[in-house]
Amino acid sequence: MDKPIMEVFNIGMVFPGVVALSDVSFDLYPGEVHALVGENGAGKSTLIKILLGAYLPAHGRIFFNSAEVHLKTPFDASRLGIEGVHQELMLVPWLSVNQNIFLNREIKTGRLKIFDHKKMGETSKKLLNDFGVDINVEKPVKNYAPSIWKMIDIARVINLNPRVVIFDEPTAILTDKEVSSLFMKIQELKKQGIGIIYISHRLEEIRRIADRVTILRDGHKIITEQVAGISDDEIVKLMVGRDVSSYYSRNAVPPKEELVSFVDVNLQKGQKNLNFNIHRGEIIGLAGLVGSGRTEIAQAMLGINKILSGAMYYKGRVCHPHSPAYMIKRGVVMVPEDRKHLGLILSFSVAVNIVLSVMHLLGKFFYNSAEEKKHSDEMIKKLSIKTPTRNQIMSNLSGGNQQKTVIAKSLLTNSDFLILDEPTVGVDVGAKEEIHIFMDKLAADGKGILMISSDLPEIIGMCDRVYVMYEGEIVKHFARADLSEEKVAAYMLGIKRDEI
Repeated sequence: MDKPIMEVFNIGMVFPGVVALSDVSFDLYPGEVHALVGENGAGKSTLIKILLGAYLPAHGRIFFNSAEVHLKTPFDASRLGIEGVHQELMLVPWLSVNQNIFLNREIKTGRLKIFDHKKMGETSKKLLNDFGVDINVEKPVKNYAPSIWKMIDIARVINLNPRVVIFDEPTAILTDKEVSSLFMKIQELKKQGIGIIYISHRLEEIRRIADRVTILRDGHKIITEQVAGISDDEIVKLMVGRDVSSYYSRNAVPPKEELVSFVDVNLQKGQKNLNFNIHRGEIIGLAGLVGSGRTEIAQAMLGINKILSGAMYYKGRVCHPHSPAYMIKRGVVMVPEDRKHLGLILSFSVAVNIVLSVMHLLGKFFYNSAEEKKHSDEMIKKLSIKTPTRNQIMSNLSGGNQQKTVIAKSLLTNSDFLILDEPTVGVDVGAKEEIHIFMDKLAADGKGILMISSDLPEIIGMCDRVYVMYEGEIVKHFARADLSEEKVAAYMLGIKRDEI
């Protein structure tokens, strides 16, 4: 029997306040597709970043071809032939397709070592043709759709002649035809003896191409099993596997009048047949995998994703979201998932970040610094933001306190409806609990809240009702009494589907 091409023993990784991995062991054989599954936050991304040299583990050992290796940088991993196709689009938009595929690996010719653009172009075209993609490789990648970007990125990795390829949710934005082409290529890689780690929430894909599956939960390895020897229901149960009833305290109140609703809405970015409503006093959950369309619904409420047909109602009237500024004035505000780029200015003080949303109100002719101090001090106290002073630079705060600052900024608008996109992602347990308590208070005060979260315990612990999305559609509506992680996960993963 072949020896493993890669072995990982007792890997551990700790971030401030979070044990990301605890003594995880994992192995991969040549010509094997080994699936890695788990909920968001289970430790999958941390493990693959260690294998790609992006993180140094706190402890544990890694072996490649039976020899112990120390992957201190991504270059160390790449030199061994360990490459990754990341979930994020990793290309340089203004460079041509072939420049991206050969970035830092350019073909050179002649004594002057001039780039051989012709040969790189021919090779790039052939690589993409193998995936059924026929495009002009001389044009910048920004000219093409995201799904083509993904195929270009995969071609870039294949061109490196890897010995191990890590695919992280590679099909999230691909068409069915492109998925089929990718799976054919994966079968070719298997025949060449290349080891493949495949991360996906789509169990039908894992059953289609994987040989073994390893399940992670809360940073621990739960089981490694032959895919043929385990059912989808068993995988879901092992992924979830915990009672969260004691983790959250939601003081639900009777809902009041309807605040927001979508009726037969179809959106510009492809989401369709959307029907749901939110009342004052409710926290409504929107669950689904990354790429299922959750954030796009939030964007539609702010005018970023155009409503093509159907109607949005707000406070009993048809609403036409023209822009975020237009909706903020009407009492709709969003806390974005990407707080560092979309929610904060990290080089500014805590006080300035808190009042960003109302800065235009702090004086008509001269800026009123006294009002800035008043509002920022009030919010620092109200949300228990841990900062030495209001003048502390934002980048010096912890992730949890940065997130509370984004929420504080939103609350200053005194909005009736809050959209919270992954409100507790990347924050420690204490900050998470404080955010949840504050959400509960807002609902009790008659605000309406839409919470988008990949954390199923959070969705179940905090929400009065939950809508589940799968591939751009709402496929299930749960009342609080009917919620369970296994039920929600089954609809998120496409195992079950209802007509809404």
